[in-house]
Formats: sequence, structure tokens, C-alpha cells
Amino acid sequence: MQSFLENIVTLLPGGGLYYLLIGTIALLESIVLVGLLVPGSTLILLVGFLAAHGKGDVTTIAISAFTGALIGDMCSYVLGCRFGTRLLHSNLFRKRLGLIRKAELFFARHGGKSLFLGRFAGPLRGSIPFVAGCSGMRPGAFFNNTLLSCILWGIVYPGLGYLGAASWQKVQQLTGQFSLLLATLVVLFILNSLFWKKLFPRIVKRSQSLWLRLTVAWLSFLHRPGITALSKRFPRLWTFAADRFSLKKGSGLYLTCGFAFSTLFSGLFFWLLNSFELVSRVDQKIYTLLGQLHHPLADRLMLLASSLANLPALLIICGLLLLWLVLNNRDFSAAILLVGMGGGELLVLLGKLLFYRLRPEPFFAQLQSTSASFPSGHAFSSLLFVGLLAYYLFGALRYWQSRLLMIILLSFFALVVGLSRCYLGVHWFSDIVAGYLLAATWLTFLLTTLEVRRRFIGEFPWRSGWQPLQLSARQRYAIMALASGVALYAMSYYLLLQLGLL
Repeated sequence: MQSFLENIVTLLPGGGLYYLLIGTIALLESIVLVGLLVPGSTLILLVGFLAAHGKGDVTTIAISAFTGALIGDMCSYVLGCRFGTRLLHSNLFRKRLGLIRKAELFFARHGGKSLFLGRFAGPLRGSIPFVAGCSGMRPGAFFNNTLLSCILWGIVYPGLGYLGAASWQKVQQLTGQFSLLLATLVVLFILNSLFWKKLFPRIVKRSQSLWLRLTVAWLSFLHRPGITALSKRFPRLWTFAADRFSLKKGSGLYLTCGFAFSTLFSGLFFWLLNSFELVSRVDQKIYTLLGQLHHPLADRLMLLASSLANLPALLIICGLLLLWLVLNNRDFSAAILLVGMGGGELLVLLGKLLFYRLRPEPFFAQLQSTSASFPSGHAFSSLLFVGLLAYYLFGALRYWQSRLLMIILLSFFALVVGLSRCYLGVHWFSDIVAGYLLAATWLTFLLTTLEVRRRFIGEFPWRSGWQPLQLSARQRYAIMALASGVALYAMSYYLLLQLGLL
């Protein structure tokens, strides 16, 4: 490997010519269409890799890459401003019209942010500045947005190559058990993503189709002579039953669906309890399997994931979310967060007392616990919190791609927390599943309450439109920025304590 690198280094120029070459590569990759022929990002990564082996100074490399990228973006912008219409009708651009259209849609969707995002979006890297110029974006706004993206790109790409080379020997040592754990996490992430991207939309579509057929069958059933006579004979009972499927009342279909899902999840929870023999065999096999995956770095990673769902960490995160809700005068949502998380902890405590089950022998002595194992409080709290967080943020995100990404990441976090508890040996696998099912039951109840409140605000004894805090957007942002800084410091300090680094 070392001799191969030495052969590459001898072929490259030295001194200022080397840095000029780096800047030229970054410049060419940033020019519309030309960048498709120049693998600039890959080459800049390689340059960072070589810097760790003595070829050039990594700081000067970053400055050269940033300068070239900025000049390239500005060239593409000027081309769009001055010659955009003429170039779009040329034969060269017609062959790549699909790429230009994608860049136009991306720019229309994200505005000035697209210059930052597009810098890290591969083929769109040179097209976005060109489209910005064609659309008549002001030079000052363009420069401000592209400057930040070029600075970050100039630091990140050489830096990744440099860090990758510096840790080359360490990477070779992290094979075996750690590789298996990484593979498990990758597979878990892929399966989770496929569920939300592919399977869940199909389930929703099938459910809508099934609901339509049931509605038609129900209406046909209601018009039968015998049913009509029954409704006239028992009008109050009939009205009560019909109201449970009404979309005009908060106590109608939404409440019925919430009750149905709560019943489903609670039914699965009690089925798990009644399948103790089968579950015990599965638990033991998974416990034995995970015991073979241990590696010092993997242990730290899983301990970190588990610590994020500890009570102090949850209090920090929930406090920040609560402040955001209060500042935005979402008083009912704030109340649900308090009741939901607090009531959830009591629900888990009650479950541990009722279904007392001994924990497995933990793989680390410092994690020994005297509390019951079933259900897992960490699994419960992580799923409950990310479910409420996703609901609160869903309306704040405008685009469905952002919403989908949020759901994928939050659900993956909850899954990793559950995996970490099994990996550390402090819970059986069935404890984790039970925690998720219990959380899903409680979460369904809370989300149903929130949704009914949102759609039928007049049906609840809660003051409508109450806004105790009259703050400007700038004041809210300032308070949230300060609180986020404090929360980040507190969370970092706590996690470092948990990892034994303080």
C-alpha cells in the first residue's frame, strides 16, 4: 500500500502547481455540464488521503478546493445570467435537458438553500448555480448562499480523505465483531427505510381501498328493510352506533380508529405474555448471538445509544421540545407531552410490578440493575418520544421528502435504542418488543387525542386561541438558540460521564 502511494505521489507536481491543480479540479467540477466529466469530489477525497501521507498541507488543500469551487459556482451563475436562454436551446444542453429540469425543480422547491444542498448532490452541483442565474437570483443572495456551501465542501471532502487515511490501520483492526454489528445496523436501517418508503404506502393504499369497499357495503346494509325498521325501533342506540363512524364529530371515526389500533397493540402485548415458552427460547438464542458481537468500539457505540434514552437525557430533550411548544403557543400539545411522557413512565413502572421478570445477566458489571426486566422502559420511552416528536414536527415540515426522512431517522433511532439494550445484556428481546407494543398503545391514545383536538377544537373544555406568550419570531429564535446551546452542553456532559470520559 505504501509503495503504491509513493508511485502516485511521484507523478504529481509539487509546491504551488499542486495546489493550483486542486483548485482547477474543484473549479471544473462546479461548472455546469463540465462537472459531469470531472470526478472532482472523488479526486479531492484522494488529495486529502495523500495529505495524511505527506503530500501537501491539508489546510492549504482545503483553501484551494474552496477557492476553486467558489469560482466555479460563480462562473456557472454568470453563464446562467448572461447566456442562459441561448445555452438552453443549444444542442449540448438539449442532450442534458433532463438534468437541467431536475435542477430547476430542486431550485424551485428549496430556493436559496438549494445552492447549499446542491453542492453535496452530485450531478446537480454545477447545474444549481446555472439555474439560479437563469432565474434572476440577486448576486448578493447567491454569493451568501454559495459561499457557505463552498467553505463547508472545501473542509469536508479533503478532511474525510485525511481522516480516513489517518485511521487506516485502525479501520483494519475493526473487522470481525464490529463489522458484524455495523452490518446489522446497516441492514436494520435499510429495512426500516424500505418499510416507510415502500411497504407503508402500500398498506395505506390497501387500507383506503378496503375502507371504500366497506363503506359501500355498509351503506347497502343500512338500506335493507329490516335494518331500517330496527333503526326506527331503537333510535338512540342506532344514533350512538352511527356517531362512532361519523367524520363530523370528534368522538366519531377518529376516536373509533384510535380505539381499534390501541386494541390491536394491546392484544399483541398480551399475546406476547401468553407465549412465554416460545418467547423464552427466542430470547435465549438472541442473547447468545449478541454476546458474540462484542468489541470495545461497538460497546461504546451501544452504550451511547442506550444512554440517549436514559431518564436524564430524556428530560433534557423533552424540556427543549416543551419550550419550543410553549414559545409557539401550542399549549395543548405541551400538556400532552407532559402527560404522555410522565404517564408513560408510570405505565412502565406498573407493568414491571405486575409482570415481574428477572433481567438477563448483563455483559458489563456496571450495568447491573435491580429493577424488573419486562417491559423495557428504554424501548418504551424512545418510541413514545419519537412518535410525539414526529407528530409535532410533521406540520412544521413543508415537503413530503423531509417528512419521510424525519420518520425514517426517528424510527431508526428508536430501533437502535432497543438493539442497544439487548446488546448490552440488560434486557431480553421480548422485553424490547413488549416496550414497543406498550408504547404504541399509549402513543395511539395520545395521538388520537391530539388529532381530535386539532380537528374538533370546540368539543373540548380548553380555552381556544389562548396565547400567553406574545413574542416576535426573532425573540423566539433567540430563546430557542440559547436553550439549545444549554441543552447541547448538558447532554454532551451527561453522555461523556456515561461513557467514562470525564
